[in-house]
Amino acid sequence: MDEQARQQEANFRYGLIASLVSRKLDPGEQMALMREIVSHEYETSSGQRRRISLRTLERYLKAYREGGWEALLPSVRADKLTTREIPEDVLAKAIALKQEQPGRSVRQIIAILELAAFVAPGTLKESTLSKQLRRRGVTRKALLNTGWSHFRRFEATHRNSMWQGDVQHTLYLPHPDKPGKKVMAYLVIFIDDYSRFVVHGQFYFEERVARLEDCLKKAILKNGVPEMIYVDNGAIYSSHHFERICGRLGAELKHTRPGRPMGRGKQEKFFRFVDQSFVPEAYDLIEQGKIQTLNDLNRFFSAWLEIAYHQKVHNSFKQRPVDRYQKDDHPIRMLPPHELIEVFLLEESRKVDKTGCISLLGTIFEVQTELAGSKIQVRFDPHDLSVIQVWKDGQRYEDAKPMKLRDPKNRPKQDEPKAVMQPPKTGLNYVELLVEEQKRQTREAQGAALSRAMKEVKRS
Repeated sequence: MDEQARQQEANFRYGLIASLVSRKLDPGEQMALMREIVSHEYETSSGQRRRISLRTLERYLKAYREGGWEALLPSVRADKLTTREIPEDVLAKAIALKQEQPGRSVRQIIAILELAAFVAPGTLKESTLSKQLRRRGVTRKALLNTGWSHFRRFEATHRNSMWQGDVQHTLYLPHPDKPGKKVMAYLVIFIDDYSRFVVHGQFYFEERVARLEDCLKKAILKNGVPEMIYVDNGAIYSSHHFERICGRLGAELKHTRPGRPMGRGKQEKFFRFVDQSFVPEAYDLIEQGKIQTLNDLNRFFSAWLEIAYHQKVHNSFKQRPVDRYQKDDHPIRMLPPHELIEVFLLEESRKVDKTGCISLLGTIFEVQTELAGSKIQVRFDPHDLSVIQVWKDGQRYEDAKPMKLRDPKNRPKQDEPKAVMQPPKTGLNYVELLVEEQKRQTREAQGAALSRAMKEVKRS
C-alpha cells in the first residue's frame, strides 16, 4: 500500500469515528452511537463494501485518542498486490447479477460466480471487480436512485456544532496585472449553522483548495474548532488533503449527497443577501475607483458583514446572528496557533534523486543523503517555504534546505594527512625468500644429479 492509499484509508477510518470524537459523549450515548455505526455497510477507500465490527471500531477509536489522525494510518507493507484482468463474459455476468439485485455486495457476487463455476475460487479479486463496476456506473446508489425524497428543515443545537462552507462567483475586479481586463473574485465563507454567524468570509482570485484552507484557518483562529464541517461535493472540498485536515482537527466532514443539495439553504440565502445588498454597492465603488484591489474589496466586505449582516435581526429566531453566537454558552474549543499551522501543512510525495535533491514548487531542495533514491513525503506551507518537513514511513527526518551550488574553486582544503606509526621492520621479504628457496632447490637438484653420475662411472 503506497502512501496515498494509506492516507485514504486513514480518512475512511476517521470518517467512521468522526461523530464519536468531534464532541463529548456520555458512555451510554457513545455505545448507542457505535452500535448504530456498525449496523451499516460502508464503501472503503479501495471501493469495496464491507461492514465494520464493533471491535474494529473500538480499535480505531482507541488509536485516534492515543495518537490522533496519524495513528489511523495502516502499517507500511512491503508487498504489493497485482491487478488482474476480468474476462468480458465474467464481467457481463457480474453486472447482470448486480442489476438484478442492487443490494448484492461484491463479495456475494464473486461467491455466486464461483459456486456457478464461472470463475475458479480465488481468481477474482474484490477490489478489481469493484473498480470495474464503479467505472460502469453499476453501483447500489446509482441503481436505487429513484429521485428526491421529502426533507424537513434542520438546525444545529449550539454554536460550532456545524459550520457550512461554500464558494460564490461574486463579481469582477480590475485585473491586477492586465490593464483594461477584469478578473473574477470568489467569495469563500464558513457560516455557523446554529446562529447564521459567518465565522469567516473573504474574497480570493482563485477557487482553489489553498484558498479554502486559508479561510477555514482564519475562522478557527477567531472562533475555535467546529464539531462538523458540512460542504458540497466540489473538487476543492473533496481533496484528500482537506479530509486529512478535518481528521487532524477532530472535526467530522460531511458532504451533500450528489444531485441532492438539501441543507444548503442557509448559504444560498446568505449569498442572495450578498447579491442584493453588497454587490451593487461594490460595483458602484469599483466605477468610482474606490475599489481597485482585492484588499480594497475585502476591507469593504468586512465592514458590510459586521454591520449590515451580523447586526441584522434574523427572521427565523428573531435575534442578531452575532448575539445568538456570542450568547450561547456552549464551550469553544481553541487550538494554539502553532498547532493549527501543523494541521494545515500541505503534504506531497517526492522521489529523491541520486544526489539527495527534490523539486518543490519550482525550487530545488536538499535532503539527507541517506534518503537518495527513496520516496518521501514533504509537509509545507505553500505560502511560506522557509520550513519543509521531510517524512518517510511515519518518521521525521531533517528539514529540507534550498540547494546551494558549490564552486569547485572554493572547495575546502583537505587537512594534511597525519603521520602514521609504522610497525618495526622484520628484515624478511617474501619474494627474496622465494629466490633463496629457488637457489637451495637448484643446488639440491644439481647435487643429486652429480651423485647419480658418479655411481654410473663406478659401475662401468
